[in-house]
Parts: sequence; C-alpha cells; structure tokens
Amino acid sequence: MDVLLATFKELAQKYEIPLPEVEDHVEFVLSQVLSERFNTDVQVFLEDGTPKIYSFTEEAVFEIDPKRIPKEVILQAKEKIEYKLNCLNAYKILLEAKKLTRTVVVGTIRKIINKDLYVEFKNPKAMTKKGETLVGVCPYVHQTPKERPFYKVGMVLPFLVTSVRGEIVDGAPRIIITLSRNSISFPVILLKTILEEAGIFVRLKPVKRIAGAYTIIQASEKIPKEYIKKVSHILKEGIIVKF
Repeated sequence: MDVLLATFKELAQKYEIPLPEVEDHVEFVLSQVLSERFNTDVQVFLEDGTPKIYSFTEEAVFEIDPKRIPKEVILQAKEKIEYKLNCLNAYKILLEAKKLTRTVVVGTIRKIINKDLYVEFKNPKAMTKKGETLVGVCPYVHQTPKERPFYKVGMVLPFLVTSVRGEIVDGAPRIIITLSRNSISFPVILLKTILEEAGIFVRLKPVKRIAGAYTIIQASEKIPKEYIKKVSHILKEGIIVKF
C-alpha cells in the first residue's frame, strides 16, 4: 500500500492532474478493487495521504489494516488508476485539440506511411504540456494531387484541421487528427487567418476550388491584393477573389 501511495505525486505530474483529483480517483479505484476482492462493501478514505480502509456489513463496520492487503491487489489497483489517469489526460488534450478544428496549422512531415502524411505541429491553445505538440494525419485522399509526388519527410507546410476525435486503440486512448491540403475551405480559412492577423475582418465564402490550380472566393468587400498574393504563393495556386 505504501508503494502505491508513494506514486501519487509522480502520477499527478506525469498526467498533469491536480493531486487532490488524483487522490479522489485513488479512493474510488481502491474501494472498487477491494470490494471485489473481499466480496463486500469496502470504502477507502485518504487522510493526509494515509489510507483508512473500512469494510461495511449489515451488522457492523470494520477497519482493515492496509498491511493485510495482498500485493497483487495493490498492483491491480495501480494499473487501473494509471489507466484512468491516462484517459483523463488524453481527454484534456482532446478538448484542447478540438479548438483547432477548421483552423490552419503549420506542421512538419515526420513520416509517410502508405502515402499518408504524418505531420507534427504545435497547438498554441494547449494548457497541458503533453498537448503542446500534436501529430495529425493527412490521408492520401486529402492531399493536393499535383503535390503528391513531391511530399518528403522534413517538409514544412500549412494544413487545414478538418476533424479531431478520440478513440480507444488496443486498449489505450488515442487522439485522431485529420488534416487536409485539398479542402475547398482551406484557401478561405488561410486567407481569413492572414487578414485577421493584419486586423482586417471580411466575410469570405468558397465558391470553387481545383486544388493546385485555382480557387474562387466570394468576399463581402475588396481585399488588398498583397494578402491574396500571399495565399497564392503559399498554396502555389491561383486565388481569385470576387466581391
């Protein structure tokens, strides 16, 4: 039991979860595991990090000496606690990553597997350390056709974040981020981002796009040409803005 309790701070730091919250989960999981082990209602309470274990029956309440808890039960509880904290940490990162949906990120191609691009990028909206650097996938079908032969590991490119979702893969939580280079919305969102960074706020709407060739955008008012040229240069395609 002492070994498990000694890992509180370590787990709190590893999964970036406040210690009081970690202790709540420890109490819950230990109570659950011990109840199953002894086939009765067992409740664990932590008082200044010291466990108090009580067994409840219809007749009475008995205090259980922590030293009586078998080692294998402690290990089982530790595994469950760590899994739960891992899931909580992944959920926090997921919520932070979801804020990037339909925004443009600049990332580095780290791997190319079965023609899909695995891209590493920063999340400026991250509040957790593990969430600062993310990896998304730009599937083959979301790539600009004329660019496909030229993608290489180490290339730095902008991508549109089209979706962010969580999944359990092989029993572990995973965050799946889908990126795109050929979405009809990509040039619009990129242009809108560049304009807003310059303090220009205009309503934009995609009309048509042939990725790698040209994009037609409808604007609510005239846009300075230098910003249109900048997007055209970044995407290596013509940008036509009508207003």
